[in-house]
Amino acid sequence: MADADETIRSEAAAWYFRRDAGPLAPEAEAEFQRWLSEPGHRSAYAEIAGTWSALSRIERPAMRPARRYLRHAVPGAALAAMLALAILNSSWWRHLGADAATGVGETEEIVLADGSRVDLNTDTAIQIRYDGRERRIRVVGGEALFTVAKDPGRPFVVETASGSATALGTVFSVRQDANETVVTVLESRVAVEPGVEAGQAATLASGQSVRFSSTKLDAIETVDADARTAWRRGKLIFIDKPLGEVIDELNRYHRGYIRIVDPGIRRQRVNGVFETRDPLHALDLVQTSLGLRSTRLTDYLVLLHR
Repeated sequence: MADADETIRSEAAAWYFRRDAGPLAPEAEAEFQRWLSEPGHRSAYAEIAGTWSALSRIERPAMRPARRYLRHAVPGAALAAMLALAILNSSWWRHLGADAATGVGETEEIVLADGSRVDLNTDTAIQIRYDGRERRIRVVGGEALFTVAKDPGRPFVVETASGSATALGTVFSVRQDANETVVTVLESRVAVEPGVEAGQAATLASGQSVRFSSTKLDAIETVDADARTAWRRGKLIFIDKPLGEVIDELNRYHRGYIRIVDPGIRRQRVNGVFETRDPLHALDLVQTSLGLRSTRLTDYLVLLHR
């Protein structure tokens, strides 16, 4: 029975976050109403909606007792550590030679010469290489969503350090993290080719995603592509994600560094919808929901713990 209840709660969370992103299509709304009519579903949905409505009303002053600020008298070693973190986390090198780029916490939409559109997520840099034979974009780092203009005579190829993705008349996102690339398809299909060492290829359909590096291609996943690209609407959506993964994502939008210093809390599960424009407020909400604390060397360096 516990497993069944947990399944219903997970489904309720998924429906809540889908509806929070915007009005559903008529077919999806009808499906939601059918789901809602099943035993136990309405109360589970009300519980999820009530929880996140309450959390969204929490103001920062109410959470200050859970923080320790070391704003004054920060020792020299700590300042040196902060400077080192600033250098290590800086992505200024991505912007060298980039044709379009965003800073931390910024997004931007650009229109290419052929009418294709590119939405750049936070801390993203791309290079644009168009010629008479093909349209080629390189994602140097970060994440971009492509809405491709049809041109059968010129393939649209997005490459990264891990491989490439070729549009087959489509909307898709490409994210480059360290040595791995994640491709997610929102419409139509995309052909994915990892680096030559991987020796594999795959074709993704709408609602599918795959992660790959220059040496391997993971299994194709079915995902909620709209939720995964909610950053276009200024949102981050987490459904039953480990805290470590959530903090990694918040760090992408924070002009500083959030670090978990208590390994025992990394696997705690997080559900929520947060604003990309205020990652520290999102951190406050996570702290409150999980009963955690933080120590801050100014807002730049935040240490999260029990």
